[in-house]
Parts: sequence; C-alpha cells; structure tokens
Amino acid sequence: MADRPTLIKGGWIVTMDPSLGELRDGSVLIEDGKIAAVGRDIEAPGATVVDASRAIVIPGFVDTHRHVWQAAIRGISADWSIANYLRGIRLRAGGVFRAPDMYAANYVGALEALDNGVTTVVDYCHNIVTPEHAEEAIRGLRDAGIRALWCYGFTDPPTRTPFFADFEARARLAGELAVRHFSSKDQLLTMGVAPEETPFMSEAAAKLQFRTARDLDCRVSLHLNCIREDGDPLQIAEAAGRGLLGADVLWVHMACCTEDEWKMVADSGGSVSFTPETELQMGMGIVPLEAVRAHGVNFGLGTDIVSNNSGDMFFPLRLALQLGRGMINQPKLQKNQIPEGVPITASEALRWGTIDGARTAGLDHRVGSLTPGKEADLVIVRMDTINVAAWNAADPVGNLILQAHPGQVDWVFVAGKPLKRAGRIVADEAAARAQIEQTRHYVTGEVEDLGGFMPSPDEVRHVHES
Repeated sequence: MADRPTLIKGGWIVTMDPSLGELRDGSVLIEDGKIAAVGRDIEAPGATVVDASRAIVIPGFVDTHRHVWQAAIRGISADWSIANYLRGIRLRAGGVFRAPDMYAANYVGALEALDNGVTTVVDYCHNIVTPEHAEEAIRGLRDAGIRALWCYGFTDPPTRTPFFADFEARARLAGELAVRHFSSKDQLLTMGVAPEETPFMSEAAAKLQFRTARDLDCRVSLHLNCIREDGDPLQIAEAAGRGLLGADVLWVHMACCTEDEWKMVADSGGSVSFTPETELQMGMGIVPLEAVRAHGVNFGLGTDIVSNNSGDMFFPLRLALQLGRGMINQPKLQKNQIPEGVPITASEALRWGTIDGARTAGLDHRVGSLTPGKEADLVIVRMDTINVAAWNAADPVGNLILQAHPGQVDWVFVAGKPLKRAGRIVADEAAARAQIEQTRHYVTGEVEDLGGFMPSPDEVRHVHES
C-alpha cells in the first residue's frame, strides 16, 4: 500500500522551474515519492500536512563533488596545502581504512549531508582498497537514504598488500558492481566512474578507464587542471587528444584552464564542479566564474572534503557568489569606477546548488527543481529564527543564500520520504556518532603507528616510483 500523500502547505515555494517561478503562501503535494502538484489552495484530503508558513521550500541541494569517506577524519587537514593533503590522505590515511570503516564513513557522511539539506551527492569514492570497501561504501549510502551518483574510483591507495593487480582488475570489479547494485534506473543510487587523474596515468590506462565507464553507461567524474607548473601540457587538450571529452564528463576543480580549454569543454557539452573552500585554501586557484559563464559551461558546486571543510552547501554557494562578484568588479575598481548593480544574482547561485548541480550529475530529469512529475527531493528552511528576524520576504532567494545557515534546515525529503523531520535527522544520531568515532579512533591510531599523517620524503619517493 502506498504511503499517504504529504502536503507541504503555506510556504514561500522557490521551484527553480522557470515556468512556475516562486509562490508565496504556496504548497507542494507529494504522492508516491513524486511531486504531484505545486500551487496555491491545493486540496488533498487525508494527506499528512507539514506547515511551512514560516519557511522557504526549495529543491534539495546537489553537492557535485564530495569524498564522503573522509567523514571519518573530519578536520584533519585544516591547515594543509594540496601537497600536504596528497601525502596525508592519499599516501597515508586512505590505505588504513578497513571495509567497515568505509561503511561507517559513508553512512554518517551521508547523514551529515542530509542534515544540511543536501539530498543528492556526487560521491567521488577514490578509496576502494578491496571489493569489500566498495560494497560497504555503497551500503552506507543506501542505508542513509540519500540520493547519490556514486563514482567508483580507480585510484590505488598504497597498502602493505595491494589487492588489485592492475587497472583491468579494477575494471572487472566495476562491471560486477554495476550489475549487482545499479541495474535499476529508478533507484536512489546511480553509478559513475572516477578515473585516476590523467597526469598520473598512461594513455592506455586513461582509455581503459573511460571505456569502462562508457561501456557501463556511467557518468565520469575526474579531477583536472587543479594545479599547473610552467611547461606542463594543457590537460584538457591532452584529454581531448585521447578522445576523453564528452557530455558525460564532470570535470572537477579546473581553475587552471586556458580560454582554449574552456572552449573545448563547452564544445564537448561537459560539466564542471568547483569546490571553492578547498581550492582557495590549498593553492588550487579561485573559481573562474567569469570564464565558465562566458563559455556557457554548466557547473555546480561541491563541499569536497569534510577532512577539511564544512559539509553544508550554504557557505560554498555564498563564497563562490561573492568571489565571482568581486573578481568581475575588480577591473572597474582599478579604474575608479563604481559598479552599477551586481554582475551575478543570488538566484543564479541557488541554481548552481540545485538544478545546475543536478545537470552536472545527469539527474536533472529527476531532481533539481520542484517540477510536477519529478521526484520529491526538497528542503524546508525555517525563517523564524533569530538570525533572520525581519527578513526581506520580497526576496526569499537573496535571504536564503546570503543570510540562512544549516541550522535552519527543518525538513528534508528524498523521493518523498522525510529523512529530517522538524529539525532532527530521522536516523539514530547517537548510534551513528558512536560508530564513526570508533572508526576515527582506529584510523588515526593506525596512521600514528605508521609515523603520522606526513610521510617522509623517502616514503613519498618510494610510492611514486612504485
């Protein structure tokens, strides 16, 4: 028997659907996990009613790049650069994770995302040490109830006894997982592929990994153009020469692109994910909003790593918006010109976090806007808290992007199921917290036994040579 319909009633409805716009004192009707109607004065006898009269209702946030497994080592890289991160996480911490640690991290990491209003996450799972690690990472997401594009990582974390002999072995496992876990197109979890970064792999390895993804009809997500030194080849141009570009690729970071490279991405129909907190801290550049918008490239934002950043989408959206405004205005200021208006609106920023983000994951036909017929992934944000007292009700989006914070996320629905209800996550928070704290204790203890998070130069050299 189907669940009772749910009527979210009386809120500021921000649909992100151009044909519907924003509705004050509007309602959203959820039936059978989908959005059945959006409007005013909706009648739904027998429905469960959720009062949104002092709230804004939006599509769930889409986080387009997060390494969910790093929820177990929260905050460890607060003062690290990209070099520190690669050594401490990739060369040290990743390899000590056991399969149950991957479950705990992905389960709790997904709950954290939901608690913050993120209903869809692109999980760049690049710590698959054994097949069991992959199985448990998938199970963690599924048990949390989040929607995800789970990107199977080809990265090979250094361990004492490597399980996979080569990329071909990893490719075979990808095929097995696709059949076992992702055969249904209407489930919450969709499979993607995260190849090894192109600067670290041969042309043959790159083609194998992209062919694996395309044979399995998987979206590809790949770190690229994060950093560049004098004399380095153009990475997008190199990828184009290998036949890797396409509308099925989600390129991540990308601050070090030339104009020619942006044109290549645009011509290919590919999308981009920026993670402004990580990129600013770790020397990976400033989000190139002016360039990417000029070339018409679709993009979303991600939180990247809770081993460093917060796990909510409010801050990266706000940060990227204000950085973009500032950089576009800077040439005028240098000429002593006063800008008229702003070059980017708050509404555009909300698009990055919802419908544009869904498009990067290939899921915009299912989520990203409150369009009747789409799946009911939505968030109710309270606007009766002291930090938004006297908020400008004529501009719900501006207040949401520039004033609201995760503590105002009151209800979260995924496919019509409430996973956060009246300010509390539905899952057993105490049990989840105990589980992840056990994992953190184990992982950090193992890392300390290996000499800490920063390997010696000799160890780093040995890993690169092998």
